[in-house]
Amino acid sequence: MSKSTISTFQLFQAFPDEEAARLYLESRLWPDGVRCPACNSGERITTRKRIGFYRCNACVNFDFTIRTGTIFERSKVPLHKWIYAMYLLVTARKGISSMQLAKEIGVTQKSAWFVLHRLREAHQVRRRLQPARPLTLAALPPNESCKGDANP
Repeated sequence: MSKSTISTFQLFQAFPDEEAARLYLESRLWPDGVRCPACNSGERITTRKRIGFYRCNACVNFDFTIRTGTIFERSKVPLHKWIYAMYLLVTARKGISSMQLAKEIGVTQKSAWFVLHRLREAHQVRRRLQPARPLTLAALPPNESCKGDANP
């Protein structure tokens, strides 16, 4: 196993419940503190009674969570199961089916299909946003057809 991959046991220790997953995702999405997904302001944010819910008073009482505006939006799948699904998708050599994911994370096949669809869609969007490297002849490795005489 490579050094950059953690074990399933370590993953479960890091994210035993939804609260741990929420705190981790908030620290990754908002490293400098909570920010409104609508106006990107962090000035007039107040916490709500429910844990993980915030209100932006600059946007005239706009309520949001870590899920708002992300792949987790409109999903009832707990966040720690999303993280486990990401782990399984990334570590599976030949991919993972929705039936297998459903068994692994304990959701219905329909929910597992939804999770996989969102993860694959997010991956495609990220690949489209990354600039493509220009293809030049210098970047291509030489092969055996380039060696020898110009006239065979």
